Amino acid sequence: MTDVNIATEILKDAYQDKFDVAFLISADSDLVPPLEALKELFCKKRIIIAFPPKRWSSDLAKSAHISFVISRARIAKNLFPEEIKKQDGYILRCPDSWK
Repeated sequence: MTDVNIATEILKDAYQDKFDVAFLISADSDLVPPLEALKELFCKKRIIIAFPPKRWSSDLAKSAHISFVISRARIAKNLFPEEIKKQDGYILRCPDSWK
C-alpha cells in the first residue's frame, strides 16, 4: 500500500501547490500512472527520480524529467551518526540491524 500512499500524497501536494519539483526515491514502476497524471495535470511541475543502489525502472525513468541512481558510496557519506542526543537529553540510536 506504500505506493498508493505515495501517489495519493504527491497528487494532493500538487493540487495544493506545495511543490514545484517532486523528488522521489523509488524504483517502483507502480508509480508510473500517478506520475504521468501529475505531468498531464500540472505541466509546470517537475519530477526527479532517485533510484536506490542496484535498482532501476526504465518506465519510471521515462515518467520523470530527471532520474539517477544513488550510489552506495553516496549513501554511506551521508549517514547520520550512530547516536544523536536530542535537546531534552534523549539519545536516538541506530538499530544494530541497520548497520
